Amino acid sequence: NAYPLMALTGGRNANQAWLADIAGPHLQMGWSTWVEINPETAAKLGVKENDTVWVESPVGRIQGIVKLYEGIHPEVVGMPLGFGHTAMGRWAEGIGENPRKIQEADLGDGLPRERLTRVKVYKV
Repeated sequence: NAYPLMALTGGRNANQAWLADIAGPHLQMGWSTWVEINPETAAKLGVKENDTVWVESPVGRIQGIVKLYEGIHPEVVGMPLGFGHTAMGRWAEGIGENPRKIQEADLGDGLPRERLTRVKVYKV
């Protein structure tokens, strides 16, 4: 599940350094793309807090930092939207990853179907 960050408003404010600093207050995380994983799921996958992992779908893969989060369903991983810009200034360009890059397109309209994209998560 890819979700917009309140601080970065889905990426429109990604070039404001102070907002990137407070991007993930529920995890004390900013300036990077994280992957929220339920602790039980993380144990099954053999990953720990702050491990760097690949998140891979049928259309590509991106990296993220594991953040254990009991608030996420064990069969779901969460990744924030707002990072992974290829332009937009020095505080946004090249920082983190964009989960939209690995979301499968819906059949027919080409829009991301974030709730249906299955991914594989494994250590880098």
